[in-house]
This record gives sequence, structure tokens and C-alpha cells, in this order.
Amino acid sequence: MDNSTNYVKQIKNAKRGGYTPTIAKDVNKHKIQKAIRLIEQWRSLANELKPQMQIDMALTLEECAQDLDQILRSK
Repeated sequence: MDNSTNYVKQIKNAKRGGYTPTIAKDVNKHKIQKAIRLIEQWRSLANELKPQMQIDMALTLEECAQDLDQILRSK
């Protein structure tokens, strides 16, 4: 019963931002959310470029996305 109480407190504090979550599921979810935000920023920046630069940027983003996918799958 004590373990379940601690787990609930950890989750509650993690949602508030006052506690760094040690639960692997929560940590991984946070990393994935950060990666998604980063990719969205890259896409918005790519939309502002000229057409030829957009193609180059798309290839670079695809390589980065593949590397990121491998990193997330390995951990």
C-alpha cells in the first residue's frame, strides 16, 4: 500500500513539474514530446526557405528523423 501511495505522489509531482520523474515510462514520454516539438520547429523553419533549400532541408530532416528514431528505439 505504501508503494502505491509513493507512486501516486511521484506522478502528481511530475505533472506539476516539481519532481523529476524516475519512472521510465514518464521519462520516455517526455523525451518523445520534446523530439516531436523539435521536429515541428524544423518543419516550420523549412517552410520559410526557398524551394531548392527546402529539398535539401527535407533530406537533412529525414536523416535526423531516422537517427532520432534509432536512438529512441535503442533506449
